[in-house]
Formats: sequence, C-alpha cells, structure tokens
Amino acid sequence: MTEQQYQTIAGLSLVSRFLYQALHQSPTAEFIDAIYQNDLIGQWPLDADNDSVEKGLELLGNKPELKPLAEDFQALFIGPDVLKAAPWASVYLTEEQTIFGQPTLAIKAFYSQFGIEIDTGEREPEDHIGLIFTFLAHLTEMALQQEVDENKPSPILCALEKFLSEHVLTWAPRMLHIMREQAETDFYRGISFAAEGTLRQFAQLVKADYRIVKLYR
Repeated sequence: MTEQQYQTIAGLSLVSRFLYQALHQSPTAEFIDAIYQNDLIGQWPLDADNDSVEKGLELLGNKPELKPLAEDFQALFIGPDVLKAAPWASVYLTEEQTIFGQPTLAIKAFYSQFGIEIDTGEREPEDHIGLIFTFLAHLTEMALQQEVDENKPSPILCALEKFLSEHVLTWAPRMLHIMREQAETDFYRGISFAAEGTLRQFAQLVKADYRIVKLYR
C-alpha cells in the first residue's frame, strides 16, 4: 500500500463516520457545533477530486440552524408521512418497495462475514444508507491495520470492491439523488452530494463497478 493509498483510506474512514452520523442520526446541537467549530468542512480529510464532493462542501459551508435541520431530517428519513428519501436498499431494489427484503438479508450476511452485527437498540433494517457508511468505515479501518503483501491484492480492499459493486452502488446514487431533490436545507443537499462523491472515491480506490439494475423508485 502506497503512502497516498494509506492517506486516502484513512480519509475515507473519517468521512464515512461523519456520513453515518449525518444520515442515520437526527441532528443535534452538539453534532452541528462539532462540525463547524472544528472546521470539518474547511479541513475535509479527502481531496475534493470530483464535482459531487466539491458541490457538497460548498453547500455545507455555512453553519445551519438546528430546527429546520431536524424538520428536514424527519421528513426525509423518519416520517410519519411518506418518507421523502427512504434510506434502505430494499425499497429501491424490490418491486414491493418494502423494508426487510432480500437486499437487507444479503447486506446483513455480508456484515456477518466480518463479525459485524448491527444493534442500534431498535429493530431496523441493516441496509440503511447510514449503517452502510459505518460498515465502510469499519472495513477501511481494517485495511489500515492489516499487514500488506505488495505481491497480493488486499483481501479487505477486495471485500470493499465486492460490497460496493453488489450492494451499494446499484441503488445508493439514486437514493442520494432523490434526497437532494427533496431536501429543504442546504445542509442535507450538501450531505447528499458529499456522500455521492465519497462513494465515487471508494469506487475509484477499489475499482468497483456501477452496475445497472432495475430500480423501483
């Protein structure tokens, strides 16, 4: 692993942790303060090497008010009305557009290969986009810790390629596009762009494919 690859993987790990928090957890004053007091956007740990990341950071540039953020998050991902941007793979990949479908089971099985069992304290599908980012963070951290044989492909990076190609890049870009079309705040529009660009950086790192599949939303 070259020094450049190491730095990229370390950056992807940090960004994935941030995107997990942004996409899975309702915003809090502490979270928003931490972003802007620590200048996470100005010191983004990856190069803004594609237009999606660049656009996302631009939209995230100014500290937002908490109340509209909480309302936006609720409408996008929680309800009680029809969700503006359902965050689960199963909704996009199954004709019934319901949660806990076959894509959920496939992603759960992939997690289990690495000893990961998702327990958020609630019964929720493992194919939530936020949980996917926390798993990507876990894999990148494993990649940073493993001993590398330069004559052999990294098994962790191979797993990343398989996970992205088969379980993420098929539907997540569509979900993130809907998210930014439906979001009421620049913050969540920016998160959608940043997440899309980060997935593109993951794909470039491990040479993952954007496979064309039938989507139902």
